[in-house]
Amino acid sequence: MSSDRATVSIVKGALFESPFEYSEKDLRTVREMIERSLDLIGGLRQAIGSAGTVVVKPNLVEVPFEGTAGSVVTDARVLEALVGILKDYGVKRVLVAEGKSVNLKHVESGPRQAFEALGLGDVIRRAGGEILGWDEGEFVAVDVPGGELYRTINVPRSILDADAFISVPKLKTHCQTEVTVGMKSMQGVFSVDDKVNFHNEAFPWKMVDMLRVAKPHVTIVDGLICGEGYGPIYTEPVEMNLIVSSTDVVAIDAVCSAIMGIDPFDVPITRLGHTEGIGIGDLARIDVCGESIDSVMKHFKRAGEWNPIGSSDRIRVFAGGACRFCLAQIGAAVTRLRYEGKLDGLDDICVIIGHNAPSPVRDYKNVFIIGDCARDTDIEGTFIGGCPPLPSVQIVRAFEKHLKED
Repeated sequence: MSSDRATVSIVKGALFESPFEYSEKDLRTVREMIERSLDLIGGLRQAIGSAGTVVVKPNLVEVPFEGTAGSVVTDARVLEALVGILKDYGVKRVLVAEGKSVNLKHVESGPRQAFEALGLGDVIRRAGGEILGWDEGEFVAVDVPGGELYRTINVPRSILDADAFISVPKLKTHCQTEVTVGMKSMQGVFSVDDKVNFHNEAFPWKMVDMLRVAKPHVTIVDGLICGEGYGPIYTEPVEMNLIVSSTDVVAIDAVCSAIMGIDPFDVPITRLGHTEGIGIGDLARIDVCGESIDSVMKHFKRAGEWNPIGSSDRIRVFAGGACRFCLAQIGAAVTRLRYEGKLDGLDDICVIIGHNAPSPVRDYKNVFIIGDCARDTDIEGTFIGGCPPLPSVQIVRAFEKHLKED
């Protein structure tokens, strides 16, 4: 492969079970899919050499709602199969690691508890791996060559000390970034305190700066049960039975976007990763091996309600100059309240958001001023600050105080 081109493999398999209960047959099929996907891009030796210690980062954003049916976090079958492949290859230590979600910043539980709650701890240990919560370990300040937001960036020591780093994201749409695949998954590498920084329209630069210093040696995308709609948490399952692999994290994002029916350059993170030289996002310069994009492509439902105006007659949103990242927090709150069956039971709520937000002529009893940009509004109400306000569950809990009494 020349430096001006990238290779991405797409492998499709026949699976009949679920990530929550599966047999050796399904596990063997997934293992064969991963092995073939890696062979198509040059094999493990080309990707990780003779690595003795490998860090594997899954997508473990949050313990998901039951109705999301395997579409939120990395599939147990993929993790068990991959850890087994690495151990059989000769890797001495396989550390399956994830960071603490911003949704869990103010609670004691973290990634280790999430691994165990999802049953992934047993799966990983059974295959010969170890689990690691980055919130438990050390972060090291690393100089960022060519950094735009960061001169130095804090990176988990486990990644720096490992011989290879493998990212295993879930294929999903996303309310703030259009898609979440390899590049967006790098948010999990930041410490929980750093996660809240630049979680706004500067977010693509944040991911690119991290990738300047902690780029995965190979990205293996779990496309078995994908997530469409209001990702990353409130997704609807789409069975695709795919494994997608590449040593180019930008190229894999481009191909995965196309698989979901989304133009890669409609995704700011992918576009920026391409123009900044992190990888190749132009489909014309990507060699796709195995299945073709057209043969597996499905138009995914996107997170249309990231702009929550009109999404509920109970929550009336009056926005001025509000960015997508802030608006999507309201959208996430609306979606969660709908999931929990509480949305229709709310009293009327008025939300003021963004710079120069309009003032409704109607008097509302329950007014919320959300996000730092709306802080100076003349309207009186309950202020929930942040840029954006994180986590969105704080908005949910504030809204649900206004449930109508039976």
